[in-house]
Amino acid sequence: MIDLTNSYLLGKGSSRICYLHPEDPGKCIKITYSRNLDIEKQELKHYRLHRRRGISWEMLAKPYGKIETSKGSGVIFSLAHDFDASISRTLDQYLSDEKLTPPAKKLSELFDKFRNYMLTERIVIRELKSDNIILQRLTPNQQRLILIDGLGNNQFLPIANYLSTFAKRVIQRKWDSFEKHLKEEFPDNSTVRKVLAMGR
Repeated sequence: MIDLTNSYLLGKGSSRICYLHPEDPGKCIKITYSRNLDIEKQELKHYRLHRRRGISWEMLAKPYGKIETSKGSGVIFSLAHDFDASISRTLDQYLSDEKLTPPAKKLSELFDKFRNYMLTERIVIRELKSDNIILQRLTPNQQRLILIDGLGNNQFLPIANYLSTFAKRVIQRKWDSFEKHLKEEFPDNSTVRKVLAMGR
C-alpha cells in the first residue's frame, strides 16, 4: 500500500482527487471520492480497449493499473512534465490568463493536432473541458496537448466504441461542445475568440 499522507496534491475534480506518486515523480495517483464509482469503471474499460487496439499514447495520459493507498483505492497514470522539469499545467490555466495564452496561430495548431489525434485514434470522451487537458511544453517553442481525464462514452448506445464512423461523429460533436465551452468560459480572452472564429 502507498502512503499518500504527505504526497503533493495536484488537483481535485468533481469526482476524483489527484496526488503526485510519492515514489515516482513521472506518475500520479487518482482517487475517486464520489459515490459514482461507475465513472472510473467505465474509464478503465476504455483504457483497456485502447491498449488492445495499440493506440499512440502521445496525447493521452497512460494508465498503469490500480493501487491501494492510505486514502483509498486509486489508479496510477503518467504525469506530464515540461522541458524545464516542472509539472505541466492545464490548458485552463493558460487560457485564464491571456498573458500566458499561446499566440493564436500556435493555439490553433495545437487544437488541430489534438482534434486530429482524437479522430485518428478514435478517442471517445464523455466530456471535453479545458481543465481535463494538459498543455505540455516540450521545448521553449514546442508544445502539445494531452487529455488527462474525461475518457469514456456516455452515449445511450455505445456503438461508437466499436465502429470508426460513429466514433468520429461522437468525437466531432464533443469537439463542437468543447469550443462552445471555451467561448463561454473565456469570453475576455481575445486570442481564444480569434482561434474559435477560424473554425475547424
